[in-house]
Amino acid sequence: MEHVVGFSGGAASAVCAKIVHDTYGSATLLFHDTKTEPADNDRFRAEVAKFIGLPITGDSDGRDIWQVFRDEGFLGNGRNTMCSRILKQERSLAYLETHQPATLYLGFTIEEYRRAQRTYARYHRYGIGVAFPLVEQKIGKAECLHRVSECWGIQLPRRYEFLDHANCIPCIKGKKAYWGLMYLYERQAWDRAVQAEKEFGKTIFTEAGSLVEELDNCLRLAKTYLEKRQAAQAQESLFEYPCECAI
Repeated sequence: MEHVVGFSGGAASAVCAKIVHDTYGSATLLFHDTKTEPADNDRFRAEVAKFIGLPITGDSDGRDIWQVFRDEGFLGNGRNTMCSRILKQERSLAYLETHQPATLYLGFTIEEYRRAQRTYARYHRYGIGVAFPLVEQKIGKAECLHRVSECWGIQLPRRYEFLDHANCIPCIKGKKAYWGLMYLYERQAWDRAVQAEKEFGKTIFTEAGSLVEELDNCLRLAKTYLEKRQAAQAQESLFEYPCECAI
């Protein structure tokens, strides 16, 4: 039996990987590169893999999200996330189908148990076993951050300074507050998204209004989000729809 961990580059997947390795004495750290990964995520993944004592198994489509949109002829948004489907979900399924018997372990925290239920159903249709160690052990996001930074002594991905996920930059599922943060902290990603809207003649938002047209609203909402985060560790999601990335 191969124990395959969805190794995304966030604190939760890191803790999940450690639990699986400690439980079974082996694990495959499977990483699907979307080519829009922040460089600091690469540093984090490498340090976690070294700490656990396992190599990273890379499985990449070779394209970034923008090339996928171009090839599909459609600009992705919160309701059409073909980048997640093609670059992550379909690749993880293909890997698992050719490495049976195997179980996929995903680092969804206890706060994400509904997301875990949906993901379980998706893989169950293909006869693939999937497990959620953090949900089973009732481990939340805060505990994952604590274990990695305080117990393991590994610096968290820089994105956690202003985001609640260490995912692609940018993520097309982001709401306006998220895009305001992209403008403030990740201007290159913002500019690339603006370029894509012009290229496709469509907006990334599911409602009317382009990034440029909505910039003032994005910045206002980002400021409010940062104030809440600083004052009360805000748990408000930055994403319009729940993230369905497999890993």
